[in-house]
Amino acid sequence: MKATVKASQSRGGDRKRRWERHDLSIPVSVTVLLNGGRFSFRGEACDIGSGGMRLFLTRELDPGVSVTLEFLIPYNTTELVVRGVIRNRDGFTHGVEFVNPSSYTQQMIERTCKVFGLLR
Repeated sequence: MKATVKASQSRGGDRKRRWERHDLSIPVSVTVLLNGGRFSFRGEACDIGSGGMRLFLTRELDPGVSVTLEFLIPYNTTELVVRGVIRNRDGFTHGVEFVNPSSYTQQMIERTCKVFGLLR
């Protein structure tokens, strides 16, 4: 697992993100329900923030699709499971917003982001 601590810039020009993003590279298991079938595949998170992540997948998912993400973040020994929704897509790169994460999951993500902020 490789993690870097550079804060990401907004891709939308002057638009500001609601949450600061931090570059990292971690494997993510993705589960999605499409056309009545359940599909699971692997992806890679490119950055993470308190409210979501940028995710590279080998298939394209449309904005609005709900996903379940499973991943291990740096400085944590427990795999996190969180629901999310695809908010935008550029090729195989997807912007995912976390949806109602448990208080534990939210706390672990925020703690990791704070550590990244300190290491910058």
